[in-house]
Amino acid sequence: MLAENFIKSAAIYIILGMGLGIYMAASQDHSQMPAHAHLNLLGWVTMGIMGLVYKNWPAVAEAKLAKLTFWFAHISVIGMTAGIGLIYAGMPEYEPIAIVASFIAVLNMILFAFLVFKNA
Repeated sequence: MLAENFIKSAAIYIILGMGLGIYMAASQDHSQMPAHAHLNLLGWVTMGIMGLVYKNWPAVAEAKLAKLTFWFAHISVIGMTAGIGLIYAGMPEYEPIAIVASFIAVLNMILFAFLVFKNA
């Protein structure tokens, strides 16, 4: 179930990322390119790969802390995309959102790596 939730979430994030890309192309305003890149890389690529790892190594997905990686992943994708988007929209006061989300993303990857090394 965890693997499937990661993969379904990744599919939603790539649609959102592509939508943002199409909007930027249509408006010829590419100022949100950093937010677009983070949405695609964290949302589509990272969550998709995590889902495939959990699918192929069920023992990793069954670890007690594995579900926490799902929620950390969402917090980091949404937080970084929103924070970076607001910064590049001319609102630098929202930088703390991106900073906190970045630390959550790193913490999540450390936790994920720990689970993989311990259970794969």
